[in-house]
Amino acid sequence: MKQRIQIDPRTKLLLTVTINIVTVSAQQSGWFLYILPILWGIPVILLLLYQKYKIASYYLILLLSVTTFQYTVAPYTHGVLFFLSLGVISISLRLLPGIMMGYFLLSTTSISELVAALEKLHMPRGFIISLSVMFRFFPTLSYEYIYIQQAMAFRGLTGFSMLLHPVKAMEYRLIPLMVSASKIGNELTMASLTRGLSAPNKRTNVSQLQFYLQDFLLMTTCIVVWLIFIWEVFL
Repeated sequence: MKQRIQIDPRTKLLLTVTINIVTVSAQQSGWFLYILPILWGIPVILLLLYQKYKIASYYLILLLSVTTFQYTVAPYTHGVLFFLSLGVISISLRLLPGIMMGYFLLSTTSISELVAALEKLHMPRGFIISLSVMFRFFPTLSYEYIYIQQAMAFRGLTGFSMLLHPVKAMEYRLIPLMVSASKIGNELTMASLTRGLSAPNKRTNVSQLQFYLQDFLLMTTCIVVWLIFIWEVFL
């Protein structure tokens, strides 16, 4: 079934960059007391719009739990517990929104759409090839990792037995994974070159990109956030 609400990959890229940089760099003070919660909530809304209810619910529950912990429990902790709670809060609220936005970008954008978006942005050809290879690399490597786990299960290296044989567990897991990673990288690079990504002439693309109303709304939000961020940080 075709997705009813479409968001241009260029908008997704802008949102990913904006949320990652601003949530990591900005302090929870001034305007950002109101801006940061909006940025935290954008991945939830987008995941729900793309019918990824499970991951959206997990992220929302974790976000609400950390926020509640920040304002109810953390102020009353002392010593080591205070620093541990501060670390958990900082990692969750600063890194998690960007990670979820990256997941949204990877899971809802095809390679053809990504390449078409980067070409419209006039990105260097080498950057497009590298990013398209990386875009396929991690999902393919995750499947290889599953196969390696299944092979280890046949050898009886699962659960508690891995603790009894840590050297064998590491050998049977890491070495095949490194070999697979090297092989996958070479194969994906050759596949990209075979498709003509390195050709000097202009390529056609099956993905026809265009901006919709939701793209303009999201891009306007990003522009406003960047203007306030620059004003607060550099001026």
